[in-house]
Amino acid sequence: QHTRELVPSRALRPSPSPRALAVRTAPLDQLCFDDEAGEPVTWAEFEIRTYCDAMIILKHGVIIHESYRNGMTPATPHHSFSVSKSFVGLLVEMLIADGTLDGSAPAAAYVPEFAQTAFAAASVRDLLDMTDGAAFDEDYANPDAMVHRYSASYWSPAQTNGGAREALLQFTQSDHPPGGGFSYRTPVADALGWVIARASGQRLADLFAQRLWHPAGCCDDGHILVDLAGDEIAASGLNATARDMARLALMVAEGDQIPSPARASILAGGNRELFAASHYAQRAAGSYRSQWWVSHDARSSISALGVFGQRVVIDMDTGLTMVRFGSHPLASNLHTDGLHRLAMDALRRLLT
Repeated sequence: QHTRELVPSRALRPSPSPRALAVRTAPLDQLCFDDEAGEPVTWAEFEIRTYCDAMIILKHGVIIHESYRNGMTPATPHHSFSVSKSFVGLLVEMLIADGTLDGSAPAAAYVPEFAQTAFAAASVRDLLDMTDGAAFDEDYANPDAMVHRYSASYWSPAQTNGGAREALLQFTQSDHPPGGGFSYRTPVADALGWVIARASGQRLADLFAQRLWHPAGCCDDGHILVDLAGDEIAASGLNATARDMARLALMVAEGDQIPSPARASILAGGNRELFAASHYAQRAAGSYRSQWWVSHDARSSISALGVFGQRVVIDMDTGLTMVRFGSHPLASNLHTDGLHRLAMDALRRLLT
C-alpha cells in the first residue's frame, strides 16, 4: 500500500470521463461453502484465510460486494504485481489491432538490442504468450532463484545501474526455440514493455493512460513504478485502487472500447498442449495468452494474477467479476487456487 513512499513511479491521473459504479449489495457474508478439506467456510473466513486486503465482486457491472481489510480504504492504491502483465498484454493486442505493432515480427525488429540475447529469434507473439524460450528460474520459494536477482535489478545499483533493460541484455541462454514451450517468466513482460515503448514512441505510462486508464473511467490516482533508469516496470508496476481495478476489468468484460480482434485474440487462449506440459498444468485444461490466464471453461473465464494474492477473475459469459488485493505470506497463487475456485463456484450458485 506504500510503494510510492519506497520507490519512484509515474502517475496515472483520473480520467476526464469518470465511470460511476452502481452498488447493489448481495448477502455474501451469509454465503458458506466447503473448502478443499470438506470443512465449511464462510465468505468472510475465506477472505481472512487468503489474507485479503480488498475485494470487489461485480455482477453485470454492478458492485454486489466490497470489503477492505489491513488498513486498506476505497481510496488506497495497492500494488497489483503481475496483474500488471495482463493489462500490458491487452495494450499490446490493441496496438497489434491498430497496426502499430506486428505480432508476427521479430521483437528485435523493434528492439535491436535483443539481437545478441536469448530473445533474438522470438516474435512479439512469442513474448506475449511466453513461448520465447529464454532460460529463467521463476521459483519464488527458492531464495537463490533468478527471479529474485532480476527483481532486485529494478532498484538495486548492486545489480545494475540501467534497470530492467540492462538486465534483459544479460539473458543469453535458451531452454527451447521460440514456440517450443510455455514458461511463465517475469522478464519477458519487461521485454514486451520495451517493445511497446519503441513501437509507439511513447512512455508506457502515457500510453496506458491514453488507451486504458482514461477510457475505463478510472477515478483515482494510480501509478506505475519505474526502475533505476526511469523506465516503467511493465511486468509488475501497476498500482491502483480496488475500484479502478474493477473499472479496468469491466473494460475487458464489456469490450466496447477494445478492438474486437484484440479481445478475441485473448479469449481464444494459447497453446493448451504447451501449457499442459508446463509447471502450471495443475490449472487444468487452461492456457496462457497475451499475458492472461485463460480457463477454457463453460464461462469463458480469464484471469490476471499477481504474487501475494492479487487476482482479477472475469467470467465473460456470466457477467461475474472478482477483483482482489492481498498480502499473503507465500508468493505463488498456486497455494490458494483451489480455495478461490471453490469460492467462485459457490458465488455463481448463489447468484444464479
